[in-house]
Amino acid sequence: MQKGPNSFLAQRIFVMVSGLLFGGLATVGFLVTPSLFFVLADKQVAGMIAGEIFKNTSVFSLLFSVFLLIYSNLLVKRGVSQYKSSRWLLLVSILLTIMGTFVLQPMMNDLRELALSEGAPVMQSPQAKSFATLHQLSSVLFTIEVIVSGGVFWFSSRLQVDKD
Repeated sequence: MQKGPNSFLAQRIFVMVSGLLFGGLATVGFLVTPSLFFVLADKQVAGMIAGEIFKNTSVFSLLFSVFLLIYSNLLVKRGVSQYKSSRWLLLVSILLTIMGTFVLQPMMNDLRELALSEGAPVMQSPQAKSFATLHQLSSVLFTIEVIVSGGVFWFSSRLQVDKD
């Protein structure tokens, strides 16, 4: 496939979707979640709501990242070579999301449920240290995911246009 007007449109779509991914992750991680903890007096409730929001955000992130990975392969096949590096960044983003969603979040939920079954909030239970460690690791992975998705958006916004 050749570069041309359709390639330009395809690139614009990639930029738009990658911007939505980056913006969505940044908004949830750095605006919505801190606001929950600032506004709600009950930090346990804020944490449970934040956990649900992050669970939903991870589905959004996986769907958008997989779409962008497939789409970047299409663009590379069309001769738009700048998307080669985006594929690696997207793969990293997908792996980070999978680790957070299917490894760390279930472990954190198990610790929370165990603490609640013992009659205490997780941060006031014997599981507090383990939960805090998993929470910190999850936060680091999410921050890296936001940075990586920002990189995808940044690099994709440099469009290659044919001047035919």
